[in-house]
Amino acid sequence: QIDGFLTLLFGLASINTLTVISVTRYIKGCHPDRGHCISNSSITVALVLIWIAAFFWSVAPILGWGSYTDRMYGTCEIDWAKANFSTIYKSYIVSIFICCFFLPVIVMVFSYVSIINTVKSSHALTGMGDPTDRQRRMERNVTRVSIVICTAFIIAWSPYAVISMWSACGYSVPNLTSILASLFAKSASFYNPIIYFGMSSKFRRDIFILLHCAKETKDPVK
Repeated sequence: QIDGFLTLLFGLASINTLTVISVTRYIKGCHPDRGHCISNSSITVALVLIWIAAFFWSVAPILGWGSYTDRMYGTCEIDWAKANFSTIYKSYIVSIFICCFFLPVIVMVFSYVSIINTVKSSHALTGMGDPTDRQRRMERNVTRVSIVICTAFIIAWSPYAVISMWSACGYSVPNLTSILASLFAKSASFYNPIIYFGMSSKFRRDIFILLHCAKETKDPVK
C-alpha cells in the first residue's frame, strides 16, 4: 500500500508540475500583458495545488476507491484489472485516466502549440523582410524545446495509460509489455531535468548559481 501510494504520488506530482510549467510558459509567451499574474504567491499556490491533487488521487485507493497491487516485478501500482469486477473501481480508473493523463496532455499540447503559433505570428508581423539570424534561432529554439517537452511526456505516459485502460477493459496484458510501459512512465522523472538542462541556457546558468559553480550575473528573463 505504501509503495503504491508513493509511486503514484510522485508520478502524478511530476505530471502536474509539467502541466503547470506549460501553463506558465503559455501565459508568458502568449499573454505577456498578464505576466504579472505569475508571482511568488501564485507559484506557491500552484505548488500546493499540485501536491494536493496528487495526494487526493494517491490516497483514494487506500480509502477504498480503487486499490493497489503488487505487479511482482519490483513495483506496486493501481490494480487496473479490478475494474472488471466493480463499478467503483472502474469509476476511479476512468476518472484518473481523464483527470491525470487526458486533460494534462490537452493542456500541454494547447499551450506549446499556442506558443509556437505566437512566435511565428510575431515574427510575421515584425519581419517586413527576411528574418535575422537571431529571429530564426529564437523561433527554432522555442519550437524545438516545446516539441521535445510535449513529445517526451506523451511518449513516456501514453503506453502506460493505454495498457492500463486495456487491462481495465478486461483484456490480458503480457508481463513484459506491462514492465516496459511502467519503465517508460517512470523514466519521465529522469529525463525531464536533462531536457531542460541540455536545451535551456538560462536553466543551466541558474543551476550553476544554485550549486555555487558560478557567480550570479544580472540576466533578466526576457
